[in-house]
Amino acid sequence: MRIGLREIIFGVLLLALPVGAWWFVFRPGNQRNAQMLAQIEQRRQKLVQLNQATATIGDLRNEITSLEEAITFFRSKLPSEKEIDKVLREVWKTAETNQLATKSIRPLKAGTDQLLTDPNGPYAEQPISIQLEGPFPGFYGFLLALEAQPRIMRLQQMNIERLAPSSVLSPGSEEGQIKANCVVSIFFERNKE
Repeated sequence: MRIGLREIIFGVLLLALPVGAWWFVFRPGNQRNAQMLAQIEQRRQKLVQLNQATATIGDLRNEITSLEEAITFFRSKLPSEKEIDKVLREVWKTAETNQLATKSIRPLKAGTDQLLTDPNGPYAEQPISIQLEGPFPGFYGFLLALEAQPRIMRLQQMNIERLAPSSVLSPGSEEGQIKANCVVSIFFERNKE
Protein backbone atom coordinates (compact mmCIF):
# COMPACT_ATOMS: atom_id res chain seq x y z
CA MET A 1 0.00 0.00 0.00
CA ARG A 2 1.19 3.32 -0.95
CA ILE A 3 0.98 6.31 1.43
CA GLY A 4 0.20 9.47 -0.38
CA LEU A 5 -0.59 12.99 0.44
CA ARG A 6 -4.21 12.19 0.92
CA GLU A 7 -3.50 9.51 3.50
CA ILE A 8 -1.06 11.75 5.39
CA ILE A 9 -3.63 14.57 5.59
CA PHE A 10 -6.24 12.06 6.73
CA GLY A 11 -3.86 10.72 9.43
CA VAL A 12 -3.03 14.24 10.63
CA LEU A 13 -6.74 15.07 10.80
CA LEU A 14 -7.39 11.88 12.73
CA LEU A 15 -4.67 12.80 15.24
CA ALA A 16 -5.78 16.48 15.40
CA LEU A 17 -9.33 15.50 16.32
CA PRO A 18 -8.52 14.05 19.80
CA VAL A 19 -5.92 16.76 20.46
CA GLY A 20 -8.47 19.47 19.54
CA ALA A 21 -11.16 17.79 21.65
CA TRP A 22 -8.78 17.68 24.61
CA TRP A 23 -7.70 21.31 24.09
CA PHE A 24 -11.13 22.83 23.49
CA VAL A 25 -13.47 20.55 25.51
CA PHE A 26 -11.76 18.45 28.19
CA ARG A 27 -9.13 20.94 29.42
CA PRO A 28 -11.68 23.77 30.18
CA GLY A 29 -14.03 21.18 31.68
CA ASN A 30 -11.28 19.92 33.98
CA GLN A 31 -10.50 23.49 35.05
CA ARG A 32 -14.19 24.10 35.84
CA ASN A 33 -14.31 20.83 37.80
CA ALA A 34 -11.19 21.82 39.80
CA GLN A 35 -12.72 25.22 40.60
CA MET A 36 -16.00 23.59 41.68
CA LEU A 37 -14.13 21.10 43.89
CA ALA A 38 -12.21 23.99 45.50
CA GLN A 39 -15.49 25.87 46.13
CA ILE A 40 -17.08 22.74 47.55
CA GLU A 41 -14.11 22.28 49.91
CA GLN A 42 -14.31 25.93 51.03
CA ARG A 43 -18.04 25.64 51.69
CA ARG A 44 -17.53 22.35 53.55
CA GLN A 45 -14.94 24.05 55.79
CA LYS A 46 -17.36 26.94 56.39
CA LEU A 47 -20.05 24.42 57.34
CA VAL A 48 -17.68 22.75 59.79
CA GLN A 49 -16.86 26.17 61.31
CA LEU A 50 -20.57 27.04 61.43
CA ASN A 51 -21.35 23.77 63.22
CA GLN A 52 -18.59 24.48 65.75
CA ALA A 53 -19.89 28.03 66.26
CA THR A 54 -23.44 26.74 66.67
CA ALA A 55 -22.26 24.27 69.31
CA THR A 56 -20.46 27.09 71.14
CA ILE A 57 -23.58 29.25 70.98
CA GLY A 58 -25.47 26.56 72.88
CA ASP A 59 -22.71 26.52 75.50
CA LEU A 60 -22.72 30.32 75.62
CA ARG A 61 -26.47 30.37 76.17
CA ASN A 62 -26.05 28.05 79.14
CA GLU A 63 -23.17 30.19 80.42
CA ILE A 64 -25.21 33.39 80.02
CA THR A 65 -28.12 31.80 81.87
CA SER A 66 -25.91 30.76 84.78
CA LEU A 67 -24.26 34.21 84.90
CA GLU A 68 -27.68 35.91 84.93
CA GLU A 69 -28.66 33.68 87.86
CA ALA A 70 -25.43 34.68 89.65
CA ILE A 71 -26.16 38.36 89.00
CA THR A 72 -29.67 37.93 90.38
CA PHE A 73 -28.26 36.20 93.47
CA PHE A 74 -25.73 38.96 94.14
CA ARG A 75 -28.29 41.69 93.45
CA SER A 76 -30.45 40.17 96.18
CA LYS A 77 -27.53 40.69 98.55
CA LEU A 78 -27.09 44.35 97.58
CA PRO A 79 -29.32 46.85 99.30
CA SER A 80 -30.54 49.80 97.32
CA GLU A 81 -29.19 53.22 98.13
CA LYS A 82 -32.31 53.92 100.21
CA GLU A 83 -31.74 50.83 102.39
CA ILE A 84 -28.26 51.81 103.66
CA ASP A 85 -29.79 53.11 106.91
CA LYS A 86 -31.37 49.68 107.50
CA VAL A 87 -27.98 48.04 107.08
CA LEU A 88 -26.47 50.54 109.55
CA ARG A 89 -29.20 49.69 112.07
CA GLU A 90 -28.43 45.99 111.59
CA VAL A 91 -24.73 46.68 112.29
CA TRP A 92 -25.68 48.69 115.40
CA LYS A 93 -27.97 45.91 116.69
CA THR A 94 -25.29 43.30 115.98
CA ALA A 95 -22.85 45.30 118.12
CA GLU A 96 -25.40 45.59 120.96
CA THR A 97 -26.19 41.88 120.74
CA ASN A 98 -22.50 41.14 121.31
CA GLN A 99 -22.28 43.40 124.43
CA LEU A 100 -20.39 46.14 122.59
CA ALA A 101 -20.90 49.85 123.20
CA THR A 102 -21.16 51.68 119.90
CA LYS A 103 -19.26 54.95 120.26
CA SER A 104 -19.85 56.09 116.68
CA ILE A 105 -20.98 54.91 113.28
CA ARG A 106 -20.43 57.43 110.51
CA PRO A 107 -20.12 57.30 106.74
CA LEU A 108 -16.77 58.25 105.25
CA LYS A 109 -16.03 59.98 101.99
CA ALA A 110 -14.93 57.26 99.62
CA GLY A 111 -11.51 57.69 98.05
CA THR A 112 -11.44 56.32 94.49
CA ASP A 113 -8.15 54.50 95.12
CA GLN A 114 -9.76 52.38 97.85
CA LEU A 115 -12.97 51.50 96.01
CA LEU A 116 -13.56 48.21 94.25
CA THR A 117 -16.49 49.54 92.21
CA ASP A 118 -16.66 51.78 89.16
CA PRO A 119 -17.63 55.34 90.21
CA ASN A 120 -20.01 55.59 87.24
CA GLY A 121 -21.31 52.02 87.40
CA PRO A 122 -24.65 50.74 88.69
CA TYR A 123 -23.09 49.52 91.96
CA ALA A 124 -21.23 51.44 94.62
CA GLU A 125 -19.69 50.98 98.03
CA GLN A 126 -19.99 53.19 101.06
CA PRO A 127 -17.20 53.06 103.66
CA ILE A 128 -18.46 53.33 107.23
CA SER A 129 -16.29 54.10 110.26
CA ILE A 130 -17.33 52.13 113.35
CA GLN A 131 -15.94 52.71 116.86
CA LEU A 132 -16.80 50.04 119.42
CA GLU A 133 -15.84 49.28 123.02
CA GLY A 134 -16.44 46.11 124.95
CA PRO A 135 -15.13 42.61 125.65
CA PHE A 136 -12.92 40.98 123.04
CA PRO A 137 -15.13 37.84 122.75
CA GLY A 138 -18.05 40.18 121.97
CA PHE A 139 -15.99 41.89 119.26
CA TYR A 140 -15.07 38.52 117.80
CA GLY A 141 -18.76 37.55 117.79
CA PHE A 142 -19.53 40.90 116.11
CA LEU A 143 -17.05 40.11 113.32
CA LEU A 144 -18.55 36.64 112.86
CA ALA A 145 -22.04 38.15 112.70
CA LEU A 146 -20.90 40.69 110.09
CA GLU A 147 -19.47 37.86 108.03
CA ALA A 148 -22.77 35.96 108.25
CA GLN A 149 -24.81 39.00 107.11
CA PRO A 150 -26.81 38.45 103.93
CA ARG A 151 -25.39 41.75 102.61
CA ILE A 152 -22.07 42.08 100.85
CA MET A 153 -19.63 43.91 103.14
CA ARG A 154 -15.86 44.30 103.20
CA LEU A 155 -13.74 45.03 106.26
CA GLN A 156 -11.16 47.53 104.97
CA GLN A 157 -9.21 48.25 108.11
CA MET A 158 -9.29 47.43 111.78
CA ASN A 159 -7.43 48.84 114.78
CA ILE A 160 -7.83 47.19 118.20
CA GLU A 161 -6.52 48.68 121.46
CA ARG A 162 -6.65 47.15 124.90
CA LEU A 163 -8.38 49.38 127.42
CA ALA A 164 -6.71 50.01 130.75
CA PRO A 165 -8.68 48.59 133.70
CA SER A 166 -10.69 51.21 135.56
CA SER A 167 -9.98 51.73 139.26
CA VAL A 168 -13.67 52.41 139.94
CA LEU A 169 -14.76 48.88 139.04
CA SER A 170 -13.69 45.83 140.94
CA PRO A 171 -10.27 44.45 139.98
CA GLY A 172 -10.34 42.21 136.89
CA SER A 173 -13.82 43.32 135.84
CA GLU A 174 -12.51 44.94 132.68
CA GLU A 175 -10.09 42.18 131.76
CA GLY A 176 -10.19 41.71 127.99
CA GLN A 177 -11.92 45.04 127.31
CA ILE A 178 -10.99 46.59 123.98
CA LYS A 179 -11.57 49.64 121.86
CA ALA A 180 -11.92 48.87 118.16
CA ASN A 181 -11.93 51.22 115.20
CA CYS A 182 -13.04 49.60 111.95
CA VAL A 183 -13.79 50.75 108.44
CA VAL A 184 -16.40 48.56 106.76
CA SER A 185 -17.53 49.02 103.16
CA ILE A 186 -21.16 48.32 102.38
CA PHE A 187 -21.91 47.56 98.75
CA PHE A 188 -25.21 48.79 97.33
CA GLU A 189 -27.09 49.29 94.09
CA ARG A 190 -27.37 52.89 92.94
CA ASN A 191 -30.75 54.40 92.17
CA LYS A 192 -31.64 54.20 88.50
CA GLU A 193 -32.49 57.91 88.36
